[in-house]
Amino acid sequence: MIIALPISRGRLASHFTKAQQVHFYDENHELLLSIPNPALGGNCQDKKALLDAIRAQHTSIVVVQHIGERMLGKLLDAGISVSRGDNQLSIATLLAQSKEVNLRLTQASQGRASLKHLAKGGCCGAKGSCGCGGKATQTLLSMTQAQPSLTLAKPIAYSGFRLSK
Repeated sequence: MIIALPISRGRLASHFTKAQQVHFYDENHELLLSIPNPALGGNCQDKKALLDAIRAQHTSIVVVQHIGERMLGKLLDAGISVSRGDNQLSIATLLAQSKEVNLRLTQASQGRASLKHLAKGGCCGAKGSCGCGGKATQTLLSMTQAQPSLTLAKPIAYSGFRLSK
């Protein structure tokens, strides 16, 4: 079992993709490998490189304090468990707690929403142009194109306004 921790200044990084390094530990909590975080560039390709590095190490658990919902979803889809941590705790404590099931994040919605991603039009502006797949863009488009159907039994009245049939 391999445990990955995003590290900044010798502690768990507050945000997963903004960590300076990623450390990989074995089940005995021995440091196996430390790599510079490829996601620091902030674009989709850099974040994909981070995900690829985690997969390449056959990581079982990633410990995070904060993570975006898109990256969390990709880790979960890859079969990697994600555990909530606190950067006030020591590395040894975080590693010991990493196996606790009650600290697991199990749904992408438990991550932070990416406002920048949506502001850029999703997936760098065009489906698949950056290698992240564009799934969120397709979902967003299909949701916004859906026409709501609402049938009212009686008119809605707002203060100072009247709607008639």
